[in-house]
Amino acid sequence: MFVKIKAKFDRTSQLVRQFALGCMLLGLASSAASAATANATLAWQQSTNSTAVGYRIYYGAASGLYTGVIVVGNTNSVTITNLMPGVTYYFAATTYDSVGNESTFSNEAVFSTATTATLSSAVHTAGQFSFTVAGSSGSQYVVQASSNLIDWQSIQTNTVPFTFVDGQAGAYAQRFYRAVPVQ
Repeated sequence: MFVKIKAKFDRTSQLVRQFALGCMLLGLASSAASAATANATLAWQQSTNSTAVGYRIYYGAASGLYTGVIVVGNTNSVTITNLMPGVTYYFAATTYDSVGNESTFSNEAVFSTATTATLSSAVHTAGQFSFTVAGSSGSQYVVQASSNLIDWQSIQTNTVPFTFVDGQAGAYAQRFYRAVPVQ
């Protein structure tokens, strides 16, 4: 049977990507902190195999070597949380029947999470503060500032790499900066 899986990847404070993947689920044996994390939401069409009672989604950081599995039961979506930034993940699905017989793996869906931003080349001159923002090439990041490390204000959004200049830095006794991927 041919099952089409749609995967929506949303990153906590990161870009959202969507893609469709055609997966072949073969018949069952009898006949898929401090650093920001990413979430992957996978959705698919229900299997037409009458003996299938649920799905297992396998995932890992190497093709065909799955270190995580989620038994999702008889549903057509699952969200996998706490994926690490800067890692490529591979996903595959299987169906299972009421006694636990499991199909072979579907084709893989591949997803790379964005890396956290790197701030460098800080310069403070004449009431201005500037630094370079680097991260996942071509991704957008938002620079945020705070005077208390609790309340953060978004100041600028741009595509990395870019240089951020805060012309208002001299108006604050202290100011903290961070850059996070745009969701």
